Amino acid sequence: MQLKNRTLVLFLLTGRFLPDISLPMSVMYLIRHGQASFGAENYDQLSPRGIEQSRILGAHLIDAGILPDAIYTGRMARQKDTEKEVRERYRQIGCSLPQAEVLEGLDEFDSSAIMLSQWPHLLKADPLLAEHLPRIYENKDSFKLIFEGAMLRWVSGASDSPEVESWMNFSSRVSSAIIRIMKEQGRSRTIFVFTSGGPIAAAMQFALSLSPEAAIRLNWQVINTSYTKFMYNEERITLACFNCSSHLDLHEDRKKLISYR
Repeated sequence: MQLKNRTLVLFLLTGRFLPDISLPMSVMYLIRHGQASFGAENYDQLSPRGIEQSRILGAHLIDAGILPDAIYTGRMARQKDTEKEVRERYRQIGCSLPQAEVLEGLDEFDSSAIMLSQWPHLLKADPLLAEHLPRIYENKDSFKLIFEGAMLRWVSGASDSPEVESWMNFSSRVSSAIIRIMKEQGRSRTIFVFTSGGPIAAAMQFALSLSPEAAIRLNWQVINTSYTKFMYNEERITLACFNCSSHLDLHEDRKKLISYR
């Protein structure tokens, strides 16, 4: 089934008719990927929990009667595979979604490269951090201490490296991708954007004029498969909700499903 008659499709999906009202503003859902494989040799793949989160999200979007007019995703496997799991849930009820367009600007920053580039500066400022490095992937406190310290130093621009993308360049490419989507889609559209926590934080900075530090702190709060919803037109982009995770919050396995990596 192609998504041509929105009122009819919503009835088939939800069992109730909803008015087919053309919105003066478009709605953009920035969706974070499902849980990746933290600590594994290949981080860029969904874990079993990440697959489950993605399927639950797909069911939730269907139950809510949300039908995308356009879909975008970054280049990373965890972003694309989250989109595929959501798409499959729609396919199972007979809905064929628009083909996803891949945008490099939606890619996540390289956290490993950032941590390596910032590590000498962190160690110089606090030599006691050396004891945490061997257990960074085994101890949550050790990881948090090094990761957050590296990220805060990175966004400050105090020790930018030509080998590592700066926060300024990162946030610029994300905002450029958002602007491109807005221009391509125009008004009265519903758009799914499958991306990562960093681009969502950068989009928040773009929409709300946040400081880099405030933006990166929001990044640490973004739940896997949560969505951040923006409304936009030619004049402005407005935040409607941040880090929405009701599909997980109301699930019977909530404690198992909520994750941040």
